[in-house]
Amino acid sequence: MAAPVASDGKDTVTAAGNSWGYGARTARLNVNGKSEDGTAGFSMGIYNDVSMSLSAGDEANLWIKPLDIVKVSYGKYDNNTLRGDLCYGSWNWLRPTSSWIAEDEGLLMSGNGATGLMAEITPMENLYIQALVPITTTQTKADETYKNLRGGFAYTIPGTAKIKAQYIGKGKGSVDAEDATSAYYEFMRQRIVTTDDADTAKNKTKADGEYEGWTYHAAKDAVKKADGNSDCTFEAEVDVLAVENLFLGLGIQYNNIKDADKSAKIDNQMKIALGATYQVNDDLKLSASGAFFTYYKTKDVKTDSRFQAGAGVDYNLGDGLSANADFRYLSKFGIDGEKADNTDSIAFSAGIQKGFSNGYIGVAFQGQTNSGTFANNVITGATNDDGKYKNFVWAIPIALSVWF
Repeated sequence: MAAPVASDGKDTVTAAGNSWGYGARTARLNVNGKSEDGTAGFSMGIYNDVSMSLSAGDEANLWIKPLDIVKVSYGKYDNNTLRGDLCYGSWNWLRPTSSWIAEDEGLLMSGNGATGLMAEITPMENLYIQALVPITTTQTKADETYKNLRGGFAYTIPGTAKIKAQYIGKGKGSVDAEDATSAYYEFMRQRIVTTDDADTAKNKTKADGEYEGWTYHAAKDAVKKADGNSDCTFEAEVDVLAVENLFLGLGIQYNNIKDADKSAKIDNQMKIALGATYQVNDDLKLSASGAFFTYYKTKDVKTDSRFQAGAGVDYNLGDGLSANADFRYLSKFGIDGEKADNTDSIAFSAGIQKGFSNGYIGVAFQGQTNSGTFANNVITGATNDDGKYKNFVWAIPIALSVWF
């Protein structure tokens, strides 16, 4: 994604990056090997950024099938067999990362990007079972390793529904005190502090302590209490397959914290997500999604529930041309019923693409309110003259994608 013209809400800028951010990947090579009889193989990747730096890919694992119904592997995975996605619209442009909490990929259920020893079993038709023990090259106490165990299954009732569920162990120290506190502090500094002196607001430091009752110290103390707990996540998803041309999925995620005070979860306690796509005819497709989030009460305050919602349309114009548009909304952040100013978000996109046998080129217009961020800081909204984050940010990205 290269944007010849864009705005951070204050200055006209140019920017480039992947739709998900983190540099601009201009080439990648996936290398997969498999024996002639299909009983053994490996997967790996080599990624090249426009900065001319090479990096490892999403996968680095080897596998063997001792039985037709069993596959055993070891390594780093990007295994999305159980993941529940609902991707559309701006997901394929510069993603408006300030306008959702849960991304389109994994909206209904998480994928597996872990490292360890994995077993995948298909004991009968339409049933898939996955289990991973996170054994790494660092010597670890066995009880800590097994606290991070994860496993799940998917069962398809042909023509009716698909049912999925998984358990994800979070293990010892699953909440990183410093990371969580820093994230909380940054949010307070950028979004909550109100002052007539913009320069003072910009230069606040951790030592400054308390801002209008939203305290750094309370957050720090609360987060540290979670360090060392054995936490876990439960997820389940049901997909309706009974109606022709309709996909309808419901996903539930529950993050369990064993700390008695429930005192330090910056992440959500529970997510309920719903997604749907409907192929109206050969040319028209409609998409919609939403999610509702609840949070644990911290030591001193209760984070209010939030929700996100979106809808999109794809239309085939013929001759390889297609158009798409979407709209996203994220509700305001609040604590104990007090909503912070300018923390909700509206984002939209409208684009057109020309497809070829092994790629496409496209151009779009995208906008986002309240100094929102595109593609994980490829474009970051600026404050206005009074130091507030309430500007309109926009971009006109040109998308280039090829595959072989």
